Amino acid sequence: MACPGSFTDDSSLEFYPPKLWGLDYHFNVYNKMYIEDILEMEEYPYYTGAFSFKNHPIYKVDVLGVVVKKVENSKCFIYAVDDGTGVILCCCWKDNFYSHTAPVSTLDGLPVLLRQKVNEIQMYTAETTEGYSLGDLIQVKGKLKIFRDKKEVVANIHKKITDPQFQVFRMCELPRLYSQRYDRPFQLPYKVQQALKQRRQESTSGITSETSVVCDLKAVIFDYISKSNHIVDLPVSDLLQYTKVKDILTKLNNGQGDSMEKQHSLLFETLSLLEDDGHVTRRNDRRMLFEVLLHKSKLDTSIMKILLTDTAKPKYSEKGCHYLHVLDELHKTLPYSKVKKEALMFCLQKLEAQSDVIRTTHAHYLPCGD
Repeated sequence: MACPGSFTDDSSLEFYPPKLWGLDYHFNVYNKMYIEDILEMEEYPYYTGAFSFKNHPIYKVDVLGVVVKKVENSKCFIYAVDDGTGVILCCCWKDNFYSHTAPVSTLDGLPVLLRQKVNEIQMYTAETTEGYSLGDLIQVKGKLKIFRDKKEVVANIHKKITDPQFQVFRMCELPRLYSQRYDRPFQLPYKVQQALKQRRQESTSGITSETSVVCDLKAVIFDYISKSNHIVDLPVSDLLQYTKVKDILTKLNNGQGDSMEKQHSLLFETLSLLEDDGHVTRRNDRRMLFEVLLHKSKLDTSIMKILLTDTAKPKYSEKGCHYLHVLDELHKTLPYSKVKKEALMFCLQKLEAQSDVIRTTHAHYLPCGD
């Protein structure tokens, strides 16, 4: 179990660039920590904008302590907050927006519960404008900054704590957070580690891998079909004539190109990824043909035909058709005998946004009347 002041610098830890910080759970939350550990944290190695505990990038904290010093100026209050392990300065800005609150006499016509809520807001406003007193127990959530060579917390949220059990709960909570969260090093997800490893190998060898080529192709093809409203059918062979696609395919084998069969295989793999996202669907009435679903498509027409036909039956007239029923009906047709659920749901959501269908439950759909 961790204790205050348990921070140690482990040279074996790996520190990551800012673009990967969001993968750490602690980065975007207010971290409840001992003030002593906050004061001992140093700036994140090689990068600015955050501080490091182990190799966790931390820039937002949640502290709870007693006010031992108070300084007021025209714009803010500066409190020295002590939690028993250390003292840190907290800057709480004055909020003039709520300084003109309605007098209590004008609230007499409000319901009792609403009047109590307004009184609570006015009490909070008084605290933010008049400040806290020495000896008050306060909670401060904010961003860590260095001002005049000293760490301070610039408060986003702050309030006075009147329940003494709150402090006891925090004392019991912190050791568990340290043992389960903070003391465990920040490790990237396995897929991200593999992708970074692959990129390092590519930069060393100078040869682009097939995985990177497929990712680049996916981005280029999605941009192409999303900007071209007229594209409905998308043969794989037509994509080979697209300039940006040809440029990406030349990255393989150090720019020497690949066989036509290999290029078709890569394009088919890319389109299969887009199919998993519901943006295209494979047609079985023609070989190596995909249908674009981002705009008005033939699949939309087939779905509407099924809904109009089946909802005319008494069984489906009131509640509508379940999307799995629509999927089964599509599988009975030749062009969409292997259509995926993702493609169907994408089209149904699109039709719902266009007010062509209405969703009666989380899974049932009815066509809208003319």
